[in-house]
Amino acid sequence: MDGRLLIGAMLALVLLAFGGFYVALGPHSGDTVPPVTPPPPIAAPANAAGPVSVPPPMATAESIEAEFAQSEHAELLALLKKSFPADYAEFVAQAVRRRNEGVPDQAFGQELAERLQEVMRAKLKFGAGASMPTIDRLAANEASLFHALGTEGAPFCLKMLGRDDSPAAGPPPDSVRQLMTLGTLYRFQAIAEGVANSKPIEPLTKDETRAYEASLTRAGLNLKDVSTGAYFKPSVEPGKPCLTLETLHLAIAKLPDGVRRKIYASMFFAGRG
Repeated sequence: MDGRLLIGAMLALVLLAFGGFYVALGPHSGDTVPPVTPPPPIAAPANAAGPVSVPPPMATAESIEAEFAQSEHAELLALLKKSFPADYAEFVAQAVRRRNEGVPDQAFGQELAERLQEVMRAKLKFGAGASMPTIDRLAANEASLFHALGTEGAPFCLKMLGRDDSPAAGPPPDSVRQLMTLGTLYRFQAIAEGVANSKPIEPLTKDETRAYEASLTRAGLNLKDVSTGAYFKPSVEPGKPCLTLETLHLAIAKLPDGVRRKIYASMFFAGRG
């Protein structure tokens, strides 16, 4: 696996799923990536004592950026560079430093992913100022993610909800990984877009709360169970909690813009700065 694929695979293990009801699969999950196979030694001239190996070239900001540009997170990292150049420069500098210190590949990728988490956590509050179409796109992706976690990705449902710390048997299905990747990108797009319009999230009014509760009731849910997280307990059906969350997102999507914005903002962006 070459450097650019390694960065992509490692960041994918700690994709930044920052929704209100779940946490991302992190390094503690037990996921691994295929080991990096070193290049074969270069044969020595006939008069040499034996084969010799040539050490890899030192990493530079330019070489790290070239890897970023070819990874599956290229768009996210380009957005970080454009919107928050100081954070991006620090991120690249860390990658260069740790690569040249010879840190093992898995630790290298985990450190980068954790640093990217820290950068985004500190800025999540700005996402509440994004446009409604941008927030709706994120919410629709979340609904699709929970559907995938309730079906083919059911073994990972409770891990995503932070209710199962046991090691994973392997990586999540591609559908889950891809939706997590998109969710990370959409969150950061909301952050970048919302910086100029950031303001505190207002609570629901009584009328808005009634509208929210009515929409939940029509979907077969109730506000008390949603508020207490009663649906997130382990179930005999491994993916059921995540399918319930899909239903929740779809119920919210039917509400008027103003109500929807307040709820989504609280779910995705509040209390994480």
